[in-house]
Amino acid sequence: MEELSKPEPLQIQIGYDGKTSREANRDILSRLSTEFPKIEQTEGPPFNLIREWAKRNRFFFHYDEYNFDRYNRLYIERLLALRNNTLETNSRFKEATLNNFRQFDYNRTGFSISFLIRVENNMRELMREIIFTIPNIDYNEAWQIIFEQSKDYQENVNEIFEKRLQDARDESDRLLHNILPVSIAAELKKNNRVSPVYINSATVLFTDFKGFTQISESMSPEELISNLDECFSLFDQICADHGLEKIKTIGDSFMCVGGVPEVNRTHVFDVALAALKMCDAIQKLKEEKNKNGISYWDVRIGFHTGPVAAGVIGKNKFSYDIWGDTVNIASRMESSGEPGKINVSEESYKLLSLFFTFTSRGKIAAKNKGEISMYFLEGLKPEFGTAQSHNIDFVLLN
Repeated sequence: MEELSKPEPLQIQIGYDGKTSREANRDILSRLSTEFPKIEQTEGPPFNLIREWAKRNRFFFHYDEYNFDRYNRLYIERLLALRNNTLETNSRFKEATLNNFRQFDYNRTGFSISFLIRVENNMRELMREIIFTIPNIDYNEAWQIIFEQSKDYQENVNEIFEKRLQDARDESDRLLHNILPVSIAAELKKNNRVSPVYINSATVLFTDFKGFTQISESMSPEELISNLDECFSLFDQICADHGLEKIKTIGDSFMCVGGVPEVNRTHVFDVALAALKMCDAIQKLKEEKNKNGISYWDVRIGFHTGPVAAGVIGKNKFSYDIWGDTVNIASRMESSGEPGKINVSEESYKLLSLFFTFTSRGKIAAKNKGEISMYFLEGLKPEFGTAQSHNIDFVLLN
C-alpha cells in the first residue's frame, strides 16, 4: 500500500507496458488478493520488504523517491513460484526476471553482474529472515526453495550478460567487417596484425563521375551526399553480387578489386560483369533524373588486370588497401576513358575477348605510362546473354 501513497509525480509515471505506476500497483494488489485471499488477515513481516531491501542495497535514491512497481511485479511472480514450486510458476518467474532486466539502461554507471548478484543476495537474506517469523512451516524446506530460486535468478543474470556480451561481439565484428574483408578481420583478431601478401593476378576497377564538380555546385550538402550514397550503395551491392572487394571511395571516385583477398580465377570476368552493371545503373539513374528536369552525371569506368600487393595499414583506424603498378594502370584506364564507357587494358582484353565484345581504341597516351593499347568493353557476345542474365559458368571455363 505504501507505493500508492507516494507523491503524485511518481504515481503518474508511465511504465514499459504503458501503465502508470498507480495502475500497475493497483493491479498488483488486486492480484495479491486473488492469489492470497487471506493476506489481509495475515500478520505481515516486521518491516517493509522492498524498503528494507533498498536500504541494504544502498541505492543512490531513497525508497520514497522512486517507483518500485517493476520490482513488485517481479516479486509477485516470485511469491507464486515459492508457493507452488511448479514448472509453470517457475517459468513465469524466470520470464518476469528476464523482462525486468530488459528494461534496464545498462549504460548507466553501476549496472553489472556483481551489482545484480549483490542485490539478489540481499533479497535472499531478507526472505530467510522473514520465513523464520512464520509459524508452523518447515524452515529447512522453505529455505531450500528460496535458495534454489535464488540460484535460478543468478543464472538469469548470467544469461542476460552473456547475451549482451555476444551482442557486443557481433556488433564489433559487424563494424570491423565494414572496413576490412572477413578473412582479413579474422587474421587481425587472431594475430593482432595482418601479414601483407603479393597476389599474382587481380583486376582493379576505378569509377569517376563526369560532370560531378559542376552539378554538385548546384546541390545542397544533403542532396550531394544523398546522390553519392545512392550511387555508391548500388556499386556496393554490385560488388557483393560478384564477389569483389570494395577498397575505398575518394570524393566521387570508387575503387574495387577482384581476386583479393581471396585468390580466384574468375576475377576479370567478375569485374567485367560488375562494370557493365555499374554503367547501366548510372545510365538508368540519369534517365530518371533527366525526366524530372534534373541534371545528372555520367560514369567513367576503367579496369586493368595484373599483380598487386595487399595489406592493412593503420593502428587506430584500419584500412585495407592494395598497391602496385596494376593500381596505377587501372587508374589511367579510368582517366583515359569516356563518359558512359568502360575502358579496358590490353591485359584484361586478352582474358575477356572470347566472351565479350570490344571496340579497339588503338594506342592512347596515358599519364606517366606513354602510349597504351586500350579497348572499350561493350558487353557480352550475344550468344552468351547479358551482364544481368548470362549463360556462362566462368569457374568451369578456367
